[in-house]
Amino acid sequence: MQLEMERHMSQQQGTSPPSPRQGLLFVLSAPSGAGKDTVINTARAQGIDFFVVPSVTTRPPRPGESEGNPYRFVSKDTFEDLVGKDELLEYANVHGNWYGQPRQPIRDNLSAGRDVLLKIDVKGAATVRKKVPQAIFIFLVPESMEELAARLVNRNTETEEELKRRLDDAHHELAEQDWYDYVITNRQGHVEEAAARLHAIIIAEHSRVHPRQVTI
Repeated sequence: MQLEMERHMSQQQGTSPPSPRQGLLFVLSAPSGAGKDTVINTARAQGIDFFVVPSVTTRPPRPGESEGNPYRFVSKDTFEDLVGKDELLEYANVHGNWYGQPRQPIRDNLSAGRDVLLKIDVKGAATVRKKVPQAIFIFLVPESMEELAARLVNRNTETEEELKRRLDDAHHELAEQDWYDYVITNRQGHVEEAAARLHAIIIAEHSRVHPRQVTI
């Protein structure tokens, strides 16, 4: 009855009922080892609801990873087929492997009113910014380069050569943070604080007088 009255009043006033809430697109970037996955998992454990797009990659799974968690692992031929069919919003070669963001799950979740988070590197984020300027860009940083180096060493997933390359890349990536909308510092032992800041950003963006309208 209440819904019918609101619809009747809207017709009398010459306006339409408010459209369903659209999801927003958030892009999260960080140097390797800054703790993207840890912050995302902590935010989810705190009850923050958003869809994290599983990137498509040609790199082999690391210990503890599986298909779709956190990546879809494909061959180079399959990846090239996805590129040829324009099924990736962006793709780039990072640390010698290809990574890409599939379009369809992004569209499906946004249209369903669910926020979407893309976890991608600086190069990929720059591409998305050109294609989807309405997205919200967030950069996650460590408290220091020393802390970042210690995290990479402790996770013990890279060779010495790969470790040096990732640290070199981190210096260049950190220099790109100025064009992001938000910066979050993930301090060692304070991941809940970083997750809370991510939540605050999501709340703030949905509180805009004129919400961003994302088109993929």
